[in-house]
Amino acid sequence: MAEEWTTAPASELTLAKLAELFTAGFAGYVIAMRMTAAALAERVCSEAIHLVSSRVVLRGTEPVGLGLISRRGRESRLAAMGVIPEARSRGAGRVLLSALLEEARARRDARMRLEVFEANTQARALYERSGFRLTMRLVGYELQQPRAAVEDLREVDPAEFARQLGKEEVGALPWQLEPASLSAPPSGARCFSLEEKCFAYVPVVSEQAISLRGLLTLRAHRRRGLASRMIGALAAEFPGRRISVPQLVPEGLGAAFFAARGFGAGALPLLELAFTFP
Repeated sequence: MAEEWTTAPASELTLAKLAELFTAGFAGYVIAMRMTAAALAERVCSEAIHLVSSRVVLRGTEPVGLGLISRRGRESRLAAMGVIPEARSRGAGRVLLSALLEEARARRDARMRLEVFEANTQARALYERSGFRLTMRLVGYELQQPRAAVEDLREVDPAEFARQLGKEEVGALPWQLEPASLSAPPSGARCFSLEEKCFAYVPVVSEQAISLRGLLTLRAHRRRGLASRMIGALAAEFPGRRISVPQLVPEGLGAAFFAARGFGAGALPLLELAFTFP
């Protein structure tokens, strides 16, 4: 007998319960993720996650899966979806995804986007069976031992990166790199300016690495070595740390730059998929 699944708004659960469900839903995932209520609250704010539009899937009264939805105008993003191990391959994920799409259609969204690890073939198959199609492959880069060079860096409001990016023509970007996404940076984010011509967006600095999510030289000042100088300046600002560019860069964008400066390919590329509503 087929199991019956129902869904409910994620807003009906506390942040603590949603964080617990998130952690359980990503157990055994390509990258295991542990979520706390505080970390989830940060993501809700910085990623424009709408908990009323987000859903949990239930077996009886027990939540067994979670789908988080970010919204911006007539477009939405499936920011995360996970089902606990005991409910996988039993239809819970399909029911959850179908409910999310139906609600997006009812609110007249034009498109829903998501990212999935290229290695996660099972999840990708579910999305593609539901009508999602590949829009771009996203890659990252790693520089293990960057060469430091002291520069006169100026730290600016992290939202400044989004303002500068919005003025440039850089082509199609994934949701997480669009100016509208970067304009609401997480609390720990930092942004650096070199001569007010080159900007670096650094959402996280750990003891081991600098996470470099954005590197932008204004169009009028390109091909003058400013981006290379910024890499050296960041290495001097945060000595002993590798520079990690998360796998959010559209394949081909900046590839020659990173290769010429010794960056290696990052692990686990992502795929951006999109569902377009008729």
